[in-house]
Amino acid sequence: MSDTRTYLPTAEDVAFYQEHGWWVSPKIIPDDVLDTAALGAERHYAGERDHPMLINGGYLDWRPEHGNIVRLNDYVSLQNDDLRQLLELPVIAQTAAVLSGSRTIRLFHDQLICKPPGLDLVDSVVGWHVDAAYWKTCSSRNMLTAWIPFQDCDGETGALSFMDGSHRRTDTEWMRTFNEHDMGKLEQSFGGSPAQRVQLRLKRGQVSFHHCRLIHGSEPNRSADRDRLALALHFQDEGNRYVAHVEESGRRTVHLNDLLCRQDAQGAPDYSDPAICPVLWPRP
Repeated sequence: MSDTRTYLPTAEDVAFYQEHGWWVSPKIIPDDVLDTAALGAERHYAGERDHPMLINGGYLDWRPEHGNIVRLNDYVSLQNDDLRQLLELPVIAQTAAVLSGSRTIRLFHDQLICKPPGLDLVDSVVGWHVDAAYWKTCSSRNMLTAWIPFQDCDGETGALSFMDGSHRRTDTEWMRTFNEHDMGKLEQSFGGSPAQRVQLRLKRGQVSFHHCRLIHGSEPNRSADRDRLALALHFQDEGNRYVAHVEESGRRTVHLNDLLCRQDAQGAPDYSDPAICPVLWPRP
C-alpha cells in the first residue's frame, strides 16, 4: 500500500470549513485503493454488477449505448464491491464527522461521474447548483459531500469550483441546476461574483469536502486525453431524518431513497436503513 498521511482535520481546518464551506485534505487515500476503485468503475461501465439494485430504474445509470457524454451513475457503492471499499475507507467518513461536528456519519447516496475528453465544451459543464436543493426531504442542513478524483485534477480537466462562503446563504435551495450549462447566467441569477469563485487543484489521493448548501459546479474537461473520473459521496450527519416536503405545484417531493429504504414505525422512509444508508463512522 502506498504512503499516505495519517491526517484528520485540526481545529483550524474545522474553522476554515465553517467559514468557507469547503476543505481539501492532504493525500489520505492510498494509490492501491484508488487503483481498485478505478477497475471497479471500468467493470461498472462494462455492465458488471456485483449486487442488483432493488428497483430497475429511476436513477442515473450510464451505459455504453448512451454514447460519449458525461457519465453519471448513481448508487454505485451498493452495486460494486470495488467502489464499496473506497466508500468504507474509515478516514473519509471520520474526516466528514470532524468537519461537521457529528458523532455519526451515514451514507445518503453516491454518484460516479466521468467527463471524457473531447466532449462539446458547453454540454460537459456542470452548472452551479446546491446539493441541499435536491435533498428537500432531509431534516438536516449540516450534510456534506466528499468528492474523490481518481487522478490529478485541475482547471484543465474540469475540477470542482466553489462559490466561497456561499453555504451561509439561505436563499439558494431553488438551485436544482446541475444540468444548466450557462454558468455566467446562473451567476447573475443568484448574485454571484467572480471574486468568490475558487477552482480546486487536487493531487490523486486528496479529497475535497463541501457543505450541502455550498454553491458549486465544474468547467469542461479540456484535456486532450485524460478522463476526469470522480466519486461523490453524500453523507448524512447524525441528526438527519426524513421530512415530508411538498413542492409549490402541490406535488409531494420524492427522493429515490424514499423508494429504496425500509419504512419506520410511522410508515415514513427510514434514512438510517443499514442496507441503503449504512453507518460509516464510527465503524460498526
